[in-house]
Amino acid sequence: MTHDMVKDVTNRYWYTIVPRRTLCTHTQLRPTSHRRVNMNRAVIVGLDHYVSAPALQGCEQDAKDMATCLSFDQYDFDSKILLNGQATRSKILQSLSEIAYSEAGGEILLFYFAGHGQVLGQAGHLVTYDSQPFDPGISLSHLAQIMESASLRFRHVVSILDCCHAGAAFTWTGSRPLQSGDIEREVLTVNESRCVLAACRPEQVALELPEGAGGVFTRALTEGLLDAAVNWDGEVTLLSLFEYISEAIPKEFQTPVFKGDIAGTVVLGKGFTPRQGRQIDRGELLQTLAKAHHLVDQYHHLQLRELSERNIRLRQGSKICSAELESIVGWFDETERSLADLRRNQDWVNLTGRVREFRKNLADLSPGEETRYGRVLRHLGHGGYGHVWEIEGADGKLYAMKLFHGNELDDEVKVQRFTNGYHNMRKLQHPRIVRVHSLMHAPFGFVMDAIPGENLRSHIGNDNPELILRLMIDICETVQHAHSQKVKHRDIKPENIIIVRSDDDRFTPYLTDFDLAYHETNRTVTTNIGVGGVINYAAPEQLFEPNAKHSRSETVDVFSLAQLMYFLVTGRDPSGENFDRNKQILTRELGSWIDDRAAAILIDLYTRSTSKTPAERPQSVVEFVTPLRNAESLIHIASGSDQIDEDDLCRRVGHAYAGLKQYTCTEDNCRMTSPSGQIEIIVRLKDVRVNRMAVIEIEFSVIDKIPVPGFKTGKSARESINMRLDKIFPRSSNVRRHPGNKGAYQVFMIMEKVPLDVKGLARITEVISKTVAGIEQW
Repeated sequence: MTHDMVKDVTNRYWYTIVPRRTLCTHTQLRPTSHRRVNMNRAVIVGLDHYVSAPALQGCEQDAKDMATCLSFDQYDFDSKILLNGQATRSKILQSLSEIAYSEAGGEILLFYFAGHGQVLGQAGHLVTYDSQPFDPGISLSHLAQIMESASLRFRHVVSILDCCHAGAAFTWTGSRPLQSGDIEREVLTVNESRCVLAACRPEQVALELPEGAGGVFTRALTEGLLDAAVNWDGEVTLLSLFEYISEAIPKEFQTPVFKGDIAGTVVLGKGFTPRQGRQIDRGELLQTLAKAHHLVDQYHHLQLRELSERNIRLRQGSKICSAELESIVGWFDETERSLADLRRNQDWVNLTGRVREFRKNLADLSPGEETRYGRVLRHLGHGGYGHVWEIEGADGKLYAMKLFHGNELDDEVKVQRFTNGYHNMRKLQHPRIVRVHSLMHAPFGFVMDAIPGENLRSHIGNDNPELILRLMIDICETVQHAHSQKVKHRDIKPENIIIVRSDDDRFTPYLTDFDLAYHETNRTVTTNIGVGGVINYAAPEQLFEPNAKHSRSETVDVFSLAQLMYFLVTGRDPSGENFDRNKQILTRELGSWIDDRAAAILIDLYTRSTSKTPAERPQSVVEFVTPLRNAESLIHIASGSDQIDEDDLCRRVGHAYAGLKQYTCTEDNCRMTSPSGQIEIIVRLKDVRVNRMAVIEIEFSVIDKIPVPGFKTGKSARESINMRLDKIFPRSSNVRRHPGNKGAYQVFMIMEKVPLDVKGLARITEVISKTVAGIEQW
């Protein structure tokens, strides 16, 4: 929040300001035996529209922004969000009470309310959507009772009530606007640990940003949550948040107030990069600002010379300015990290804003333009996060350059998510995940390999069951590798899968676009999934509960994979609502397949995987891909018997797991690697006993090293992997683990009583998939 921004709101946009809200926080800190560590829950309410009360602006967006911040890993809240018509008295109380009175408990329970507040008689109320003049909604005393009960189950209970303040929008007969003193009086009995964080003093008005952009206070609040309020320990606490807000909002407009006693430190988020640097003295501040002004002015003149004329820009201007601005951005970032208090200085904030404008100007490329990484050839496409261009590098190779939308550089949440996408792809070293190279800041984007193929949508209409199943299995294994590195894609759709066709007619799928990975929210989902039917590939919880914890789980990708399977089989986009109709169409299309048992497997898999309840779906990609392998095996032998010759078993295992030409084998063994290339796998047929029951030995050896975080020694890491495998394969599963003796990691899995038929083949590939996942998943 900048000083100029508030001045702009107050003067230039005076007529758009709506006096609105006071934010008050009540925190309870009480140890409890029912606490479940590291489980944070939130109920978030935003009301712009009411049945009877006047409309507000910005409350809905404030609630969405609050939910966005709390969904990041550093906070990791499981949030329930209620907006406008959803925020009735009964629904708010139900959502809050289900958590407060449950036996589960946890670390933090947070309740956030943005909207009207009124006092009727002597009782303060939060005004709900269905409020009436003499029934405003939820009384503060009722809220206090709920929070009192919650304090027995949660270590910290925080209520943020951002409500109408003195002189605010309306007053019903017999009532007046809610003031901070009302909240302080009525929550007095909650418990002995009590604090109030108010947006402004009782005599002041809480200001709105223009055009419904939210409250001045909440803008500072969310900036603080994003990372501006991080302390020296890498934490955002309630106190550090208040300190940041107090300095971010000029006191001549509104003064945030913090009152109360806190029994300990309320840590809202942790795991940030700790606040760096030291307090800056005036002399050093002036010197730093002088250098910043000099760099900005110098670049401004360079920009006028190199970018004003199109031919100069295309030939050299863009390249020269990009290199110069990259170093300036680096200096600003490094200086701000070493002198963290700079971001609280208004001159510095204004200068960083000018640098953002410079970066925006460089984001508009044209064919033929020379960049630092090569010459722009053509525009490949665009999405919710930016544009993709094909470039020819100095080495003559083709690359793809993805540039963030220049006009959204001030959207810190979206910038962070784009950066997350780059780092996610960077750490996923997998032959079927598009490899990324340099991250650049001027313009903001990154360079990645150009894949010489078209997206999956261009390959619809293929009626070869074996090809469809092999593509799905390859895609699933790629997604599983991402999951093993704690990355959920969350945007699997035909457009994000590139197909490369080799000279021998082999199809290889490449997974790209990890922008939505990890932390998606409703705002970004809407932006990126609202075009061309691709919304139908998103799980229901991504659209309707985007801030709930299960919307960031593996089952989200499982749902999308099932919809992708429908697309490959039918050649059309699935419905995102009528799953019974999808099932009918899928059943009809699969009726032409050569084996009805394979069709039945796929129909059952689709039905389970598209359940609206995440807990009813396969809980991992490994569980999802196993039926695909079973179906593939049935297709392979559809014209013959289910039985498999013992001389052909190892070859069939290699083909089923690794695919065509991706393995070597003899009559009694098969060699291949895991899809990530990190593990060598050797399958050996050890013996065939009576009733055609085989003994299979599978050797798994880490080829190089797999980083295992959190362990000081290789021994402890190996022990942890072994414990995980023992949980995956209990003694009753006819699978035994034997330790290996290689340096990095080696293990042998012994399978007994394996029938030499399709079911036995499927069981072997399932054990391979689960073991690989157990070794790689960290």
